[in-house]
Amino acid sequence: MRILIYWEQESWGGVDTHLLELLRTWPAPNDEIILLVNEGNLGFKRLQDQFEMLPYIKCKSFRSYSHNEIGRRMRSGRWPILAKLLHFIQPLTYFLTVSRLQNTFRRLGDFDILLADNGGYPAAWGTISAIEAGAHAGIRARLLLIHHSAKPPAAFMGAFERAIDFRLMQHASAVICVSHATRSELLRRRLIDEARLRIRVIHNGISAENDLALQEVVDIRSRIGVTENIYLIGIVGRIEVYKGHEDLIFALARLAPEERRKIELVIMGSPVSENEIPRLKRIARNLGVESHLNFLGYVEGRSADLIAQLDLLVVATRSFEGFGLTLMEAMSVGVPVLATRVGAIPEFIHEGNGVL
Repeated sequence: MRILIYWEQESWGGVDTHLLELLRTWPAPNDEIILLVNEGNLGFKRLQDQFEMLPYIKCKSFRSYSHNEIGRRMRSGRWPILAKLLHFIQPLTYFLTVSRLQNTFRRLGDFDILLADNGGYPAAWGTISAIEAGAHAGIRARLLLIHHSAKPPAAFMGAFERAIDFRLMQHASAVICVSHATRSELLRRRLIDEARLRIRVIHNGISAENDLALQEVVDIRSRIGVTENIYLIGIVGRIEVYKGHEDLIFALARLAPEERRKIELVIMGSPVSENEIPRLKRIARNLGVESHLNFLGYVEGRSADLIAQLDLLVVATRSFEGFGLTLMEAMSVGVPVLATRVGAIPEFIHEGNGVL
């Protein structure tokens, strides 16, 4: 089969890790897969070398003019204030992106399947546009993959967004959600009718084998200078407020001093905002626990190999977790998990394999 994957996003996170795992464990290596990504896709740039190692994948870039991508270029250029006005021309950017993607898809040839890989819904508007573009380009099966929670229609653009929900039901062959929680939020917050559009849940998965030639795994204890008698408690992933890093810092501060002496907090991942790590350090300093806090940044290597060095993995997400891939990786290497009872986490973490 010839398969086209359109993947548009600005940041990085579980979406890129999931897609890499999906493609590196692809069961039919004779398939031809084109991975088309927007130019500002930091998740792809983070893992580009690993995608390009797969012989059945061809990676191509696309200059998107979606609402998200124009806004990103304005915020990073000379016109950050004008990005706030984009809401009022969103219908124009949507149909412009549909037209450009339709032409691009036709230039790339005939495809059996289009997979539009999205974070939440609507999230990356270019990904929504790709479904309609795929229908106009004659791609027979058009699948939208959703990882996170849906958002209600935005203020001032409610009528347009409801029209987009209707168009999605017209043009998508099916929607795939990575959890029942993601599916429930989509149906609760949007005008998606499950009687008119197939919505299927396929949980994320991980491979127990590591067949990628990654560099040598970082030794966390050596890097932060602690011995085996110290407990390493870690969070792995993007650093932003809703991920709950500060809640773990507050929890550490509530322990008795003799207990704190046995613990080091290890935070692996890059911040979404440059102000977030200084903010967390100020909190830790004010609570008197800054000496127990270690920011390692983005660490190269398979995340399961890094998690295997921890004594406890924490996922402290405050609001919604579409799946929580690091929790499954922790279970695969026998590391205990502590997680919040939000989103999809209770679908597979329970008293038999973790603590909520």
